[in-house]
Amino acid sequence: MRSAPFAASRRARFALPALVVASALALAGCAGGSADATDEASAEAENDLFIQELHDMLPEAIQEAGVISFGALWETPPTIGVDTADPSTPVGIAPDLAALFGDILGVDVEWQNLQWPAQLPGVQAGNVDALFGQVSITGEREQSIVDLVAWQKTTQSILVPADNPEGIERLDDMCGLTIAVPVGSNQVERVNSANERCVEAGEDEIAMQEYQGAAPAIQALRAGTVDGWLNSTNSQDEVVAADPDVFEAVLVPEDEVATEFGGIAVSKDQPGLAEALAGALTLLVEDGTYAEILEEYGVTATALTVDEVVINPITGTPVGELAS
Repeated sequence: MRSAPFAASRRARFALPALVVASALALAGCAGGSADATDEASAEAENDLFIQELHDMLPEAIQEAGVISFGALWETPPTIGVDTADPSTPVGIAPDLAALFGDILGVDVEWQNLQWPAQLPGVQAGNVDALFGQVSITGEREQSIVDLVAWQKTTQSILVPADNPEGIERLDDMCGLTIAVPVGSNQVERVNSANERCVEAGEDEIAMQEYQGAAPAIQALRAGTVDGWLNSTNSQDEVVAADPDVFEAVLVPEDEVATEFGGIAVSKDQPGLAEALAGALTLLVEDGTYAEILEEYGVTATALTVDEVVINPITGTPVGELAS
C-alpha cells in the first residue's frame, strides 16, 4: 500500500491550468474577488498547489488554526488503513487525497482514528472537521445531518470463506444464515430489506451480528461465528488479495444494492469547508491526479467524473441548510 510520500512526490509535477482553477471555483460557489497579491505570491512561492480563493472559503477558525482534521476508521484499505511499520499514521486513497487538499487550501491535515458509531456525532460536535473514508451518501443524511461531497462510487460485496461453501451469489442467498455488518450502518438497512424478501419467500431471516469495525468482523468470519461480512467492494477485495486461500468476495448485484456515492461529510455549520473541499477535489479530478491515485490502488472503476463531484448529490439540499 502506498503511503504519504506519494502525495509529496506528486507535488513536484502537479500543475493547475487556469481553466481548471476557474471551473473548480465555479463548482465551489466562489463569487469572485482577488486576494492580496503579495500574500498570494508569498503562499505560491512556498506551495505550488495553493489556491487563495479556495483558502478564503474555509471557516475563519480553520484558517486561523491552519489545520483541517479528518476522521475515519483506519481499517478499510485501500480507502484508509495503516502501514504496519507505523500504525500511528493512516495511509490509503483518502489520506493521499487529503494531503493534496491541504496543499491546495494552504493548511495542514490531521487525522483521528474513529470507530463508526462515533463518526457522525463527532463531526456534528466539532470533534473533527470532516469524515473521509466510510460515509455513504444518503438523502436523509444530506437533509438532516451533514453536507456530503461526493468523491467515489461504491458497491457492496459479501466476504465469505474461500470456495464459498454456502453458494452465496447475492444477499438474498443469506436467508437463514448469519451475516456481519458495521454497527449502525447502511448495511443494516440493506439486510433488513433482504429479510423482507426472505419472509415473503417463506424462508428464515438473515441473522445480523453488528461489529465496531472490519477487523473483528473478519476475525468472526475466520472463526466461523458468521457466514459472511457485508462491506464495500474495495475493502473486501483488499482482504481477499491479502488472504486468497481463506476468503473470497461476492459482489452484491445492483438489483439488491444499487451503486452509491461515498462522501466527505462536513457539519452543516461549516458550509465553507464543504465548498472548499469540493473545489479542491474538482482540481484533482480535472488535472488527472485523482484518476492516477485511484489507478495506483487498482480501483479506477470507482472514479467520479468532474460533473459528479457535487455537494449533496441525491437531494440537492443547499450547502449548510437543513431540509424544511
